[in-house]
Amino acid sequence: MVTQSPPAPRLFYGWIVMVACLLVTMVSSGTMMAFGVFINPMSADLGWSHSVLSFSYAVSSIVSGVGILAVGSMLHVYSIRALLFWGCVIHGLGLYMTSTVTTVAMFYFWYGFVSSVGRSVFILVSTTLITRWFVKRRGIAMGITMSGSGLGPFILSPVVTWMILRWDWQTAFVMQATVMTVVVALMCLVLRNYPHDMGLQPYGAEPDEPAAPKPEPAPHRTPPKSTAATDSIGQLWRRVLRMEGFWTLSMINFFCCMCHSIPLVHVVSFAESSGLSAFAAAWVLSLMSLSSIAGRIVWGVFADRHGVRLTLFFTLFIQGALVLWLVNTQDPIMFFLYAVVWGFGFGGVNTQYGVVARELYGARHFGPGFSGQMCFAMVGMAAGGFLGGYLYDLSSSYVASWLVSFGSGLISSFLAMDLLVQNERIKAKAAQAAAVTDKPQPAHAAGD
Repeated sequence: MVTQSPPAPRLFYGWIVMVACLLVTMVSSGTMMAFGVFINPMSADLGWSHSVLSFSYAVSSIVSGVGILAVGSMLHVYSIRALLFWGCVIHGLGLYMTSTVTTVAMFYFWYGFVSSVGRSVFILVSTTLITRWFVKRRGIAMGITMSGSGLGPFILSPVVTWMILRWDWQTAFVMQATVMTVVVALMCLVLRNYPHDMGLQPYGAEPDEPAAPKPEPAPHRTPPKSTAATDSIGQLWRRVLRMEGFWTLSMINFFCCMCHSIPLVHVVSFAESSGLSAFAAAWVLSLMSLSSIAGRIVWGVFADRHGVRLTLFFTLFIQGALVLWLVNTQDPIMFFLYAVVWGFGFGGVNTQYGVVARELYGARHFGPGFSGQMCFAMVGMAAGGFLGGYLYDLSSSYVASWLVSFGSGLISSFLAMDLLVQNERIKAKAAQAAAVTDKPQPAHAAGD
């Protein structure tokens, strides 16, 4: 009697994981990027300068960077679902307690430290899961997931502004904490750490390609004492730190994030100082986020067809060059046009980092490698967010801030060109090695 195997499910579960990652990215990015909406109301209510409020963003970014290093080292040891749940609890607590602050020190502690410790988990979870669940279509899956980074601010920025105008900034923080905690906690029930947890392979994996490292070695092999499964965290980090690409990619992340953090944090305040209403200024940030959604998807498809490193170079250059648009901008129409064009380029940037990192580090070294470069990214976010407010307090103008953002964007695009050259060198060495291997050996004499 012939038994039939159960039919394969029509919908690959990885797509469900992708949607869950999209929602996690959406609420986590929304709570982070909505910070710029709070600057003027908190400054007016508490009497704090822009530098004081911007420094809290810097503290938040640095703490997130340090947290990312810890989380990256734990990704292959602990369950992602467990890490995400506890990050959700800590982040929600920090946001809720931010609504109660009356002193700068408490603001730095609850928003700058506690909420950021929790948020550091979110930054790695979605990217890691997409690289685990997808081999083919990884670019578009990453693009859709990272579109949450635009969708979240697009929705939350005007909603938070409305809540501040309707009630106060304290209520807005409480509502942010509530929505974020509920959504992320529910997504923890849907996510799965690996495809093989459900008896599946990554999307597009070859039939004989293992879905994940097997717990036991093949019977015909004797495993060495130090295998990929038994490498210590220290050994993984030492290998990553010896990679040329790690340092290049880390510096790209630093200057890229310094570039885009300045307009993301300060464009609302700049638009208000240029005569736009608080609600219209919030919509500038929302349009930037909405346009970035299209950018993430379109550039994700472009990366699948033409290569992720080339895509990273193009998007970095667009992001940096278009910041000059803001210099002396006063017309509301020009603000909204800037938001659409700049957001499209900005949206393609972050989509590429996870895919490049997976190419560069491989599956085993992805956790420490990607967390290391993201630590540099958070330092760049801290520097840009703080410098934007500090330079404004010095000159009562954002022109210097935009010029710093422009310069940082150009540096990141030049470094991306070097990353392209590194890739070509690797391909040339591989081709040379293959040619040597395939070279026919001289025939031996019959008596030899």
